Amino acid sequence: MSRRPILLLIAVLSAGLLLGACNRMVRVETGERIVCTYGEVTTDTIRTIEVPSADAGTYKVVRMTVTCERHKRLETLYAQAQAAIIAGDLTTARSVLAEVVKIEPQFKNAQQQIDAIDAGIPPVVDTSATKPSAGTTTPPAPGTTTPAPGGSASSTDKQPVGPVASLAQWVPESLPGYTAQPISVDVFTLTRQYRPAASAPTDALVVVVEQYKDATKAKSAIKSDLGSAYSADPSTLTIHGRSVYFGTDSHRFAIAAWNENGVVVAIEASSKTGQPAALRSHLTSLVTAILK
Repeated sequence: MSRRPILLLIAVLSAGLLLGACNRMVRVETGERIVCTYGEVTTDTIRTIEVPSADAGTYKVVRMTVTCERHKRLETLYAQAQAAIIAGDLTTARSVLAEVVKIEPQFKNAQQQIDAIDAGIPPVVDTSATKPSAGTTTPPAPGTTTPAPGGSASSTDKQPVGPVASLAQWVPESLPGYTAQPISVDVFTLTRQYRPAASAPTDALVVVVEQYKDATKAKSAIKSDLGSAYSADPSTLTIHGRSVYFGTDSHRFAIAAWNENGVVVAIEASSKTGQPAALRSHLTSLVTAILK
């Protein structure tokens, strides 16, 4: 599971669609938000600023999910305890588990295993402790590009492979009225820009897909992150059984986002007329096209 960054590419959108208005000021988000795979925010420097439209492309929001040092230590101790249980050394197992609950009382099954040992019952081994944690980065598959620290890697000539490949279904090769651009990939996120036809009500559109730890985390991300960035004109749409959040920044950008069992799919668009609320029906049609 990820935890991946939703990359809110307002800056990228601004750069691609405001080339003819270099002296106009636009609002962009910039900074980074790093969240531990266990839900704790370790860094949050995201802010909204006004910059000349010609400079908008130099700003971006980076959202990453990693395992913090404290939880790395907890995972290591917990795995040692499971190994001791398997070996039948319950004295060592209890000692290590006690260290775990001292640091974080609710960590995984540590307290339940201690209770079982104290009751003279062999504890059930937590086999998940031997697997990579949700935020652990695995080596890239052959033919992929390793993301640079704090950024993302782009693939211009091939479809994504590895864990993110399952997210590609949400960034189709075509959307009505749009031409798909190459997919940008990082460990848990896919981003794809779509070039609008002249008749489209938008002058830029991007679909961002991010894997979260579970559906609860994904739902929270839509409410707290996207709901905050796009707090104007809020409404909830029901499309093919999904609850889709629609909102705008009240100036130019609109979003439609929903939770696919732990995967957040977000369609972000820029209004040609500067009336993002008017994009509600258009984004509804695009969501429908993706979900069909």
